[in-house]
Amino acid sequence: MSAPKSLKDHVLNPNIDYWVNPWIPHNRLTRLPKPITHFLGVRQQPHVEPPAIVQWALMVLSTVAGLCLVGGVYNHASGLDYLHPPVMIASLGASAVLDYNAIRSPLAQPRNAVIGHTLSAIVGVAISKLFQLAPEPFFDNYSWVAGAVACACASLVMSMTGTVHPPGGATAILACTSKDVVPSGWAFAMFVLVGSLLMLGVALLFNNTLRQYPVYWWTPEEVGRQLRTSRKGESAEAAEDENRVEKQSSRDSDATLRQELSNQIDFVDDSEELLMTPYKLRIPSHIELADDEVSLLNKLQQRLQARNEVGT
Repeated sequence: MSAPKSLKDHVLNPNIDYWVNPWIPHNRLTRLPKPITHFLGVRQQPHVEPPAIVQWALMVLSTVAGLCLVGGVYNHASGLDYLHPPVMIASLGASAVLDYNAIRSPLAQPRNAVIGHTLSAIVGVAISKLFQLAPEPFFDNYSWVAGAVACACASLVMSMTGTVHPPGGATAILACTSKDVVPSGWAFAMFVLVGSLLMLGVALLFNNTLRQYPVYWWTPEEVGRQLRTSRKGESAEAAEDENRVEKQSSRDSDATLRQELSNQIDFVDDSEELLMTPYKLRIPSHIELADDEVSLLNKLQQRLQARNEVGT
């Protein structure tokens, strides 16, 4: 069992999955009928990839199908006419390479392809609108600066949320620099979301004919209630270990103090008097000192030493 991360680790190496994964439910897709689960990427046995020539053929067909589906919706869906969607979003071409070619890459999994891409669009539009608050010529002359800032911010957001999807950087730039995209405003983020979901649907249909996609839907790591339980166990064990260390340290400290003080004590037989000077103690030999008594004597002697030093 790995040791729980300290507060310093969480600050310097933040990981959203550490906090989110315990609340993500386990994959329940296996409960669905087998023909459905097959096209959702679920396999009972380890998957063996087909020959490269077959993979290439599937890649070509799925890329054409996916981008044509998105283009058809953008250009002919009656419900989107009034929003004036672009003919095509160029960055979806980069997504197609991941969704239909490098399908086993973490960057191509649904969480990254949909959430990461959509977050990038939202960030891009937000930066674009922020720059547009300046006097009108400023945005026209420096939209390229807005694009650079949007790309950087989108990359940061994707990193923080564990949804890195490289085409998202291009999407953020388009939101600031493309004359066909900038007038769309917040609708552009919806176009990206719709396009990403449509391409995901095509990826599930085509890739799962002879290949396997996705490798995972959210994360390959452990999720769910069991993770919360193990985390509680780790915390309790860590607290117990810390308490044990503190107790041992306290005992070691008391033992050291007792040893140091005993070097300054003279135990006198047949005596009933206790004599304390700044650097020496005389105690009847029949008296046994407890740890707290040793500590008290040490403090009193330190006071005498301090007073003696001041006097000299």
